[in-house]
Amino acid sequence: MESGNLEKLLLKEEWINNIKYMSPRPRYNHIELQGELYLQLRNYFKKSCNVSIEAALFLTKEDPAIIKSDKNIIDNLIKSKKAEVAPDVAVYCDKNQIFYRGYIGIPQLVIEVLSPSNSDDDLISKKDLYEEYGVPEYWIVSPMSKKVWIYSLVNDKYELKNNCTLNEKFKSIRFEDLEMDLSEVELIEED
Repeated sequence: MESGNLEKLLLKEEWINNIKYMSPRPRYNHIELQGELYLQLRNYFKKSCNVSIEAALFLTKEDPAIIKSDKNIIDNLIKSKKAEVAPDVAVYCDKNQIFYRGYIGIPQLVIEVLSPSNSDDDLISKKDLYEEYGVPEYWIVSPMSKKVWIYSLVNDKYELKNNCTLNEKFKSIRFEDLEMDLSEVELIEED
């Protein structure tokens, strides 16, 4: 395998407004936090909503059922490269959002776990994108600072509703009885 092709396999490709964002494979702490978030969310939602890890998401405000009913519309959405991302963890409560490439539409909750090499993507570019498309709740989890920030969409703008450390339990804004506890996740010190 050529080194260029191998490099592509080790990178996650996302598109925001026709700009390609490439992310390196996540580090250990990222993987551990992402996995724990997924497990707790999956346990909470059981079968009422889908919880995914790094699945392709084609953001659109259009009704997913209508998009899926017309091959030309879905092909145009995929080819547009306007808003194709792969959130670290996302929650989808509309079964119509599922399609052969991942998900279409707006998730109910998106979580991004920061990495040292591309934190600005999650803190700025993706946060702005999720806000623009109306993702109701956005969490940012930082293994480096050991903090969590919870944003909720209020009048089409994100407002910081909570920030805490990884050792504190925290609650979702949208799902009032959803409480998360990341205190048991063992992170390692990075050089």
